[in-house]
Amino acid sequence: MKTVETGHSRRITLKDIAKRLDVSHATVSRALNRPEDPLISEATRLRVQQVASEMGYRPNLAARSLATGRTGLFALWLWSEGIPNSYHANVSQLMNSAAQSHSYQLLVNLTNRNTLAQSKSQLFDAWHVDGIIAHEAGPAIQAQFHSVARPSVPVVTSGAYHLLEGFDRVEVDVEAGAVLAMEHLLAIGRRRITYVTDDLAHRKDDPRFKAYSDLLDGNGLKAEFIDVPNYRAGVRSQIREHVRQYGVPEALLCHNDDIAIAAYRGLCDLGVRVPDDTAIVGCDGIEDTEYLEVPITTIAQPLGKLCELACQFLEQRIEDPSRPLQRARLNAELVIRASTGGSSLPPYSPL
Repeated sequence: MKTVETGHSRRITLKDIAKRLDVSHATVSRALNRPEDPLISEATRLRVQQVASEMGYRPNLAARSLATGRTGLFALWLWSEGIPNSYHANVSQLMNSAAQSHSYQLLVNLTNRNTLAQSKSQLFDAWHVDGIIAHEAGPAIQAQFHSVARPSVPVVTSGAYHLLEGFDRVEVDVEAGAVLAMEHLLAIGRRRITYVTDDLAHRKDDPRFKAYSDLLDGNGLKAEFIDVPNYRAGVRSQIREHVRQYGVPEALLCHNDDIAIAAYRGLCDLGVRVPDDTAIVGCDGIEDTEYLEVPITTIAQPLGKLCELACQFLEQRIEDPSRPLQRARLNAELVIRASTGGSSLPPYSPL
C-alpha cells in the first residue's frame, strides 16, 4: 500500500486524493462514484481516476453502501445436502463469473435441511446484499423469511427443483432430459433399470424420479431403487453390496454425475463390464464424466446460460423492482457416450 505524507500504512481516502489534486472532496467522490455526473468533466474524471490508482486507493464498500444504498454484492444460496460435489463447485464458479461480468461480487451460502431450523430462529441481518440467487434452495428462502410476505431484497430462483412461485426464475427442464434418457435405455433393450439416488425418501417430487417412474409404469416394468450415501466412497460401497445381493441391473439411472462416477467405480471393482453387462446414465453434465475409461452418458444442464440469466434477472430486478416477472426455461441435453453403447469420444466442439 502506498502512503500519504505520514509514512504509515493506512487506507487511502477520498480526502487524500482531493488534497493531492487540490480539489474538493465532492469532486473526487463524483468522479469515482458517479462517472456520468454532468458536473464532472471528462478530463477531471480521468485525472482523478489516474491519481487514485497511483495512490493505491481502494473503495470503502461500507461507506459506498451507506451513500448509494447498494453493496455491490450478490448472495448465492446453494442447496447442498451432505458433502458438496462437483456440480455445486461448477455452479459456484459459473455464478461467480456471471456476477463479476455484471460488476458484482458473489457470496456463497450452502443450505440444506439441517440449516432450516437455525434459519427460522434468526433474522436476515447476517449478510447485507443487493439480491439473492436461490439455486434449488427454495426451502431455505421460505424458512428464512417465514414471517414476512416478501424478502427484504430481490430474489431470483434457479435450477431444476425447489423453485419458488411468484419470483423471477431460471428453470432447467431436467424431466424432459430424464425422459430422453429412459427412452434411450429402453431403446437399447434395457428392462431392469435401477434408479440410484441419495436421500431417496425426499426424491418423490424430483423431476428425474418422476420421469423414471412414469416411463417404467408406461412400459409395464418394475421400479428398483438403490438408496446411497451422499459421498462417492459410500456410493461405491453400496453399489457393490447391492450387486452382490440382487445381481447386476441392466441399467442404472443415477440422480447425478457424482453418483454415476462412483457407481461405475463400484461396478469395476466387481468386474462388471460397462456397457456390456449394465449401462449407466448420470445427470448434470460435469466434466469428470468424459474422462473415465468408459465415458458416462449424462443429462447435461446448460449451467453457463442459467448462471448468466440468473445474474441478469437479478440485476434488472434491482434496477426496476416493479418490472413484470422474468421467466426462462432451459432444456437439458442427453449426451450419449460409451456407458450406454455410444461413442467413447465426446462430440467435437470447436472453440
